[in-house]
Amino acid sequence: MRPTKMNKAKDPLQKTASRILGAVTDALDRTARNLDNAGRIAKFLQGRMELEVRESDVFISSYPRSGTTLTQWILYLLSQDAQPYPTHLTKVSPWFERSLAIGELRASDFERFPSPRVFKSHLPREWLPDGARYLYVERDGSDVLLSYFHFYRAYLGFEGSIDDFHQRFIEGRLQYGSWFDHVAGWRARASDPDVRIVRYEDLLSDRKASIQGIIEFLEWDCDERCLDRAVDESSFDAMKKRESIFDHATALLLERGVRPESFLRTGESGRGADALTGAQARAIRERSSTGRPLAIRGLPAFLQ
Repeated sequence: MRPTKMNKAKDPLQKTASRILGAVTDALDRTARNLDNAGRIAKFLQGRMELEVRESDVFISSYPRSGTTLTQWILYLLSQDAQPYPTHLTKVSPWFERSLAIGELRASDFERFPSPRVFKSHLPREWLPDGARYLYVERDGSDVLLSYFHFYRAYLGFEGSIDDFHQRFIEGRLQYGSWFDHVAGWRARASDPDVRIVRYEDLLSDRKASIQGIIEFLEWDCDERCLDRAVDESSFDAMKKRESIFDHATALLLERGVRPESFLRTGESGRGADALTGAQARAIRERSSTGRPLAIRGLPAFLQ
């Protein structure tokens, strides 16, 4: 008698095996991600502890899409007046936590940077080393949401609607966590003598006065010609002409003939409220004006 072939679709063992295999694969993926996060945290913490902070060091921090790049560029123009433009901004103003976490740079590499060293960061104040000066760039929450939404779509594969993204924003389910907690944490340090809050909207509406305030806070020497150059070269149109300096991903894609959405979008304020419903914009305003309990937040969200 010839053996009967079992119908694979009705094979209970295959169904059970597939379910178990899927669960094991998911568990291994989670373990790999956790190990990767742990490795990044370890590298960052080692670099942070080994860094010898100089009194002239400046950390520019913000929640993403709040004007960090603009402020970095302004400080480069002020401090490197006679130098040619860099091939990329990170070469002269490194991303502090990420460059350490992914192993791109070590604390010893930072020693080779001339003073004043200017670091980009998206960290809360409690995770940055002491002994430097700190500029925190704050932007209207609705505008941050809209800019971050476009960034997620262009670079992080987000396919949801702006309504979906608004819900994520409200709940803090984004890279770098909650915008509300981030801003509240830095606002609580606003009276510290080594901290200055810089409003992105002020950089747009009266850039010269805002830059002058930064110069005075940092106690940098800068004549009128240097100030005027920083004002002119940090305009949106001027930066747009040199976009590859600020975003490597866009430059690489353009070389391959691909035209992604722009890293520098509009350089304007107020568009976020127009893109949201009245209820959505109101939810952001109300949450940002509510006193929030402050706590040291975990590192993984900041090191992805």
